[in-house]
Amino acid sequence: MTRGGSIFFGIGLPELLMIIVFFAILAAVVIGIILLIRRSSESPAKNQHPVFCTKCGTQNDGSASHCVRCGNLLLSPQQFGAGATVPNYLAQAILVTIFCCVPFGIPAIVFAAQVNGKLAAGDYDGAVETSKKAKMWCWISFGVYLGIVLIYFAIVIIGVLGGRRYY
Repeated sequence: MTRGGSIFFGIGLPELLMIIVFFAILAAVVIGIILLIRRSSESPAKNQHPVFCTKCGTQNDGSASHCVRCGNLLLSPQQFGAGATVPNYLAQAILVTIFCCVPFGIPAIVFAAQVNGKLAAGDYDGAVETSKKAKMWCWISFGVYLGIVLIYFAIVIIGVLGGRRYY
């Protein structure tokens, strides 16, 4: 038995506890992000935000069916079809920017902030495209973070296991 005692493959109790706590925290972060993604993809209650006329650009009440200025038929986001509400992924973008990878989180925030404006302006296709880009940048930021953490953790484990052999 080596100095300090080994419990598992030459790793002492303090190192083993550190590894377990690290993986528990990592699992909690991953589960939290997954729950946020699922919650944001659920359709919220009816949108009462102002609707902009696609013909003249006038801002109208969310419940109006025709433009008050030109009389054009207004299509609120709910009237676009079943997928009328578009998730903006702003919460996820902020989280991955703060906790994961800032350079890839910033484009996620920029695209996420554009979704609601495009939807309110009647540009449903643009809102969907921007939403997809925000989601993509969120996953890229999270993936880069996860890769860096796994590489770092592998180096730490190799260092801990390698250091025990020379006692």
